[in-house]
Amino acid sequence: MAKKVDHDQRKQEIARKALRLFSQVGYDNVSLIMIAAATGVSRTILYRYFCSKREVMDAAILEVTGLIEKRSTKVLMARSNTAQKLEGICHAVVEEMFAHREFVIAVFDFVVGMVRSGADMNAAIKEYTTGTREAIKRLIAHGQRRGEFPANLKVERISDAIYAEFESCAMRIVLNTEKNTSQAKQRFSDVIHAITAWR
Repeated sequence: MAKKVDHDQRKQEIARKALRLFSQVGYDNVSLIMIAAATGVSRTILYRYFCSKREVMDAAILEVTGLIEKRSTKVLMARSNTAQKLEGICHAVVEEMFAHREFVIAVFDFVVGMVRSGADMNAAIKEYTTGTREAIKRLIAHGQRRGEFPANLKVERISDAIYAEFESCAMRIVLNTEKNTSQAKQRFSDVIHAITAWR
């Protein structure tokens, strides 16, 4: 009797293994033939799941951003004040970024390559990060309503500043200037403390 294949699981495995390849040799240098070889499947099977390497990259991005959103949802359900929840989400994102260093490197290379070729990646980046961005905005607005954050804060600007810190964290991972999460987490904690203390 033939072994039953979990197609979603296989698709995720292909995307995960392809990420390692993207991070090692660069998105532009990878072909579907190379992905098939690196993931141990035939080209015929690979084409059942993906029509292009862009689809492989999109699947990998969605998997990791999905993990981040699941962790963020757990933080939001916790019994804690708004600042603690905001800090918890930021720390969760940092932990996932460091746990998936190859992902961060591959996505950075992918985005730079697409921009170099003339593509506008702004809309795509916003689409991938909408869940986390919206959670941060909602928390800041919620904190203002509860009097935990100053009423004169501009929600959009503060959420952009926090997101910019994520971008900085990604760059440090790519450059390998930070080896663990401790400094990145401390920067987020400092920013959130400054928000709550801003009167």
